Amino acid sequence: MILGIHWLDFGIVMIYFAIILYIGVFVGGKRTKTLGDFFVAGGKWGPVVSFIFIFASAIAGNEAVVVGGQAYESGLSGVWYWWSFLFATPVYFLFATYFRRARVYNISEFFEMRYDRYSSSLYSIVAGIICIMFVGMIVLANAKILAGLTSLNQIQCVWAITFIVGAYVFSGGMMSALLSDILQGLMCLLILGFVMLPFLWIKAGGWDALQQYSAERPEIWNLVDPETMSIWTVLALNLSALVGGIAAPWIYNWISISKNEKAATQCGWGHLWKRIVTLLFALYGILFVIYRPGLADPEQSWGIVMGEILPVGVIGLLIASFFAAAMSSADTFATTSSAMFTDYLYRRMISPGKTLSHYLLSSRVWAVITIMLAAWSTLYIDSIKEYVKLVMTLLSFLGIPIYFGVFWRRSNRTGMWFSLIGGILTYIIVVIVTMSQHHVGFFGAIKPAFVPAVFLSTAVALTGMILGSIFGRPDDPLKIKRFHVIMNTPVGNEDRLVKAGIRLPAMIDAGLVVSGPEELDAKLIENYYSEDSEYKIFGKNSNIELRNEPGFEWYWPGFVKITLACFTLIALTWLVTRILFVW
Repeated sequence: MILGIHWLDFGIVMIYFAIILYIGVFVGGKRTKTLGDFFVAGGKWGPVVSFIFIFASAIAGNEAVVVGGQAYESGLSGVWYWWSFLFATPVYFLFATYFRRARVYNISEFFEMRYDRYSSSLYSIVAGIICIMFVGMIVLANAKILAGLTSLNQIQCVWAITFIVGAYVFSGGMMSALLSDILQGLMCLLILGFVMLPFLWIKAGGWDALQQYSAERPEIWNLVDPETMSIWTVLALNLSALVGGIAAPWIYNWISISKNEKAATQCGWGHLWKRIVTLLFALYGILFVIYRPGLADPEQSWGIVMGEILPVGVIGLLIASFFAAAMSSADTFATTSSAMFTDYLYRRMISPGKTLSHYLLSSRVWAVITIMLAAWSTLYIDSIKEYVKLVMTLLSFLGIPIYFGVFWRRSNRTGMWFSLIGGILTYIIVVIVTMSQHHVGFFGAIKPAFVPAVFLSTAVALTGMILGSIFGRPDDPLKIKRFHVIMNTPVGNEDRLVKAGIRLPAMIDAGLVVSGPEELDAKLIENYYSEDSEYKIFGKNSNIELRNEPGFEWYWPGFVKITLACFTLIALTWLVTRILFVW
């Protein structure tokens, strides 16, 4: 036995590490030569690679833990901890074109392109904290599993994961993530999704046991549970994801790895497949409680139950697959955090003008610091559900300025500032009031403050955005038109931007322009904007910047298809579970 597992299982895990570290550290590190390589893997990948990468990055192990743990307690309704992003999935498809065309390496630069540098700095800080919390969530989830499968305790597992992922991320950032995630995505899908299920199914008693348990507790197939997953919690989760999901900084980077707009829409389809797989995690949770009721911490069910029922060799596959889930996601979140703090705040605000090698090293170092801070956060937050509610509350108001900036020409910096500051202050006030009412500290207030914080912060941020944009001073028309010209210029037509004097990081890396201040041709930008406005859906002079773009006839039908697919998934889940287990 080695660390509490059979030598064969340990050998399987070591083989996995050898392969992944070779791909990530040596191959990824060797291919990472520019900031574009580190943050968006060069931005040149097709739809198949984009789909696999996004699916692998989105499946982090924490979904299996939190959905399985909640399903252990309340049944199918536990799926909402990650189905909450279901209605954000069509938004990812919708924004794929805009984010891919931005030709910058992080969403803070996108934010600055539309508003200003100072608001982008504020966004960078909040978004960077969210990234750290997500990495903490991933590390904690996988530590809980490993602690149940090995002789290591939870804290030792946290730091073991931190060390391994830190070394991996330091080497090549998003390039390392993408190259290795092709393998890790398939591992997560096959092993976590399907290979493990038959072992649990047989040990739990199979179909007969599931039918008997359903007869005793038919409410487990409800999509809402009044006690542990109320309708208000479901609505708050969905509102936060719908409004703030697009502001999640990693979404921008996941979209930007694609070579063109159509490949970028795989961010939507990859996430939809993740929602389907999430249903399996809920089924795991129900089978866990049938096999082993009464666990004190249901989030540990994967490690405890699977450690009891899996044969030698298969445990090694399970550990490797959860490490694959952790590494394939933690690396992208840590790299995105580095994009917020290093590529934006440090390179543009604190210490501009340094060499490329200096910024690349700084980016690697901050990615590792992110993982270290995330590991430290697990000392204070011991529940995946608390992590989810904390980050979802912070996200709930961040997306409003992005929606308005892209789609409403009249939106301005005043509205943006009112929106961000209003959302942040409202959240702080709600948490302080909750702490006072319940006599708890900050972390103890996360759960009771969640629903009111989401609804109030979102409402205040939305009101501030609208009122500030209507009554505030209009922004520079040239800046706004420059932004929309960039958004309306297809990937591959960068000569249009070059002629207008526009310089963007991806264009500099591609050798299309040289680094330095822009010398904009205001008249040409005006002409481009006028040409693009001919295709506005609501008329050329409309303030609504939605277009039927020639050559992209697939775009709006694709958006409708993915939206319908999301609603269909909910309807089919409700109908099939009732046919099989309730009616």
